[in-house]
Formats: sequence, structure tokens, C-alpha cells
Amino acid sequence: MRLQHLTRFGAVASGMLALALAVTAAPASAADADIMLKGGDGNSTVVCGNVAAALSLAKKTGYKLQLNNCKANAAGGSVGLSNLEIFVSQSAARTNASALAALDRAAAGVGIAADKCENHRPKGTGQMTKCWATAKGGKVYLNNVTVQKGGVARTINDAAIARAGVPKGTNGGAVAKCWNVVSDKLNQRDDCNTYGGGAVWGLKGVDVKGYNGEGLRKNVSIEVRGGDANNYVLCFNTTDGSGKVKQINICSAEGKGGDVTLKNIKIITL
Repeated sequence: MRLQHLTRFGAVASGMLALALAVTAAPASAADADIMLKGGDGNSTVVCGNVAAALSLAKKTGYKLQLNNCKANAAGGSVGLSNLEIFVSQSAARTNASALAALDRAAAGVGIAADKCENHRPKGTGQMTKCWATAKGGKVYLNNVTVQKGGVARTINDAAIARAGVPKGTNGGAVAKCWNVVSDKLNQRDDCNTYGGGAVWGLKGVDVKGYNGEGLRKNVSIEVRGGDANNYVLCFNTTDGSGKVKQINICSAEGKGGDVTLKNIKIITL
């Protein structure tokens, strides 16, 4: 059995690919070791601010423009599983009904979220800071995945599905939120954060055999989970109150959840 992993990180991200696979030499027990793959989480936090209290300098030089362009970007690590035959009993097929049905939903839309501070800023306070957040959840990509049931086989190539497995509510989801902490025209602060959920796909209580001749592993659970991405940007302006200093911040928080790739996988329902 050969396991592949892929990592993808944003320009400002912290996170490592955490690859955990328990392997045993086909023990005689009722259950062999599970297969668990997890991409690392990406996290970024940026504080973006302007402080101008030098009124005398502003008077000497005239109208002074200050501009900050700050981005908090992160992506969760992506992972892949390849070169396996997976045998699903009838009882296991009932347990894994949602994960198996997800394979029929190729090209399903992934979770996307967006927000910006001007949607929440009270009218009449001006807009000296411009902040927005966008988030996208991870996808499950299928490359040469064959699903066989009752002797009828169907192969899926170059397709993607979202919200593919377990646990519910965490697959490919995305959240973006901005809010005004302070709306004073001369002292503004906007905060934005995002969450991009990693894609998840898995089966429980199945038998697995590797294409490279590895023996059958019985009654195992498989979970392949992309990493989550979290971003947080704090964007603030402080002026001296004279109105002579104009300050503008442009801040964005963008997150992308990790993907899952299934390649050269055959799933056989007995």
C-alpha cells in the first residue's frame, strides 16, 4: 500500500502536515490497525494599524496620506490516499451510506463565505478602513476511483465532491465574519476572521488491501482529513483629531481548507 500526501500553505500560514498511519503486520485479531491521515492546520493573525500624532510634521508637509495593505492568509494542509482496494460488507454499507453516496455527487459546490466591514458600519461615520474576509472549504478530489456494487463497476476520473464523509457539519464548511469594533471617524477599528474547513472522507468497519501485494486488513476505519485554515486580522486607524492626517487601511483575511485526494482507489460493496 502506498500513501501519498500533498501540502499547500498560504503566503502567511503556520502549520505542519501531521501524517499519522498505524501499520501492523496483519495480526490475527478481529481488527487490524486503522488508517488515519490528517493535514496540518493553517493559522495566521495580523495586526494592521496606523498611528499619526506628529501634528507639526503634518502641518509642514501638508496633507499626509498613509496607507497600509495587510493580508492574513492561511491554508490547511492537503492529504491523499492512493492504491487501495476497499471491501465493504452489506452491514458496513449501511453504516457508511452517506460517505458512499457522496461519491455520486461529483462536482458538488464547496462551502464559500465572504463578508466585509462596510456592510456593518453605521452610516455617516465614513469609511477610513476597508476590511473584508473570504473563506473556502476543502474539496475531495477523485482520480481513477472505481465504485463496484453487484458486479456493476463505475469509474470516476478528475472529479471533485464536497461534504463527503464524517463527521457531519465539518466537511468543506466556510465561515467569514467582519465587525466594527470602533466606528469613530478619527479612531476606527475593524476586525475580520475566517474559517475554512478541511475536507473529510472516510469509511468505518471495512476491509482493505493494497495494490502492492499487502495482505488483507480486516474491520478497519479509514479517515482522510484535510487541515483547517483560520485567519484573524485586526485593522485600526488612530489620528490626532485635527483632520489634517488622512489614514487608510486595507485589510483582508482569506482562508482555504485543506483538500483530500483519492487516487487509484477501488471500493467494492459485497
